[in-house]
Amino acid sequence: MRWRAGWIAAAVVALLAAPAAAYVLPASAVLKRLSQKREQQALAAVEVQGTLAFAGEAAARAAELGLPLLPGEASAPAYFTIKVPGRCRLELAVAEAAPADRPAVTLRGAKLGGNRGLERSPAAVALVQGLCALLGQRPGGAAPERPFAQALSALGISLDEVTLGRQAGRVAFVVGGKPRDDRSLAWIDKQTFQPLRLSAALGGARQEVRLVDWGSAAGGDLFPRAVEVHAGGQLRLRFSTEKVLANPRVPDSIF
Repeated sequence: MRWRAGWIAAAVVALLAAPAAAYVLPASAVLKRLSQKREQQALAAVEVQGTLAFAGEAAARAAELGLPLLPGEASAPAYFTIKVPGRCRLELAVAEAAPADRPAVTLRGAKLGGNRGLERSPAAVALVQGLCALLGQRPGGAAPERPFAQALSALGISLDEVTLGRQAGRVAFVVGGKPRDDRSLAWIDKQTFQPLRLSAALGGARQEVRLVDWGSAAGGDLFPRAVEVHAGGQLRLRFSTEKVLANPRVPDSIF
């Protein structure tokens, strides 16, 4: 009967452990940990050098907008810049354009701007809006979760419900509802508290911004290896990280 006693003991342990395993933090606690994660990095600004590649309908739209992309390709060298709080810029580093005249999308608070048509690309706008909401807030303070809560609420994400889900094999807190809900949602990694995914009305339509592979050689814990924009189940845009510069001097005039 030893096997039976062992089975009963294992069942009791499992029952006792189940509530702890099923416990889900409230949104305020999840966002507080996210803020603390960013605060530890002491970032006032970040400049990311990489490549921006359009795909599917976004590639066709980029051609229609007359964006000066590499011959035969829907991609170009690009920079993504964050200046805390709430200022973000995506620009294409095309050879014939001076830095001030590059195709760009800019976001300063709620004010969206841009240059040479890139601001009319829904996928490019979604990338800027999504990353600014997740990475562009000022961490710390007496209520460190507040800036992130306000940013997510502004995108229609409810802070009243948090569930568990998976994103790219990682267990995540899903803020705003259940993973399969047709609602605005944010995924935050359950172990590292790095943001993984944002699904909301971005760039004028429902789109998803996915932050792929934190801790890579290119971005470390400062920026993911890649950022993707998906819409209708299809990849629209991908920013691949090549180099990250922490706390560069960034003039306000570029936003």
